[in-house]
Amino acid sequence: MDSGYRTGADFLLINLLILFLTQPGALVLAGFDPPFGPAVNATMWMAAFVGASPFAVLYLLIKSESLGRRFLWGAAAYIALVLAVAYASYLLQQPLFEGFRAPGYEQTFPIFLAASVLTAIISLALFPVGLLAYPGNPENLPLLAVNIVLLAAIVLLWRLRSRNEWPYGGS
Repeated sequence: MDSGYRTGADFLLINLLILFLTQPGALVLAGFDPPFGPAVNATMWMAAFVGASPFAVLYLLIKSESLGRRFLWGAAAYIALVLAVAYASYLLQQPLFEGFRAPGYEQTFPIFLAASVLTAIISLALFPVGLLAYPGNPENLPLLAVNIVLLAAIVLLWRLRSRNEWPYGGS
């Protein structure tokens, strides 16, 4: 069994866990202040994912020593993808919060990146409360469906990992 497949499957599992664990708390965080709506919920979730993604990068960098330099390219590609998601979220949030900004305040992309780390920390802390956000707001139900699919994928990968089946072993 090539350990590259195992590392790739573990990396996918880490990313699915980050997406799953940040969503409920991000929805609660998005509901604290106006503006409200599905676009704010989605961009807050994207920001929380961006803020928690250094855990996945750290995993790749740790594994790159044992698996060779090719995983450094994978880490660089992943960082570029996360930065693209961050920039998309940043651009989508700008018009949403335009009417709610303090006069003279202009959020820059580096500030957005730093704030996304805080968003991730807060959204992880709000995870238990966030589970109650779904029934409290009907517009969160599509995101609940997404989170159920993420949970199913996590459970499937975890079972494959525990049984040592493909992509973790076997054929």
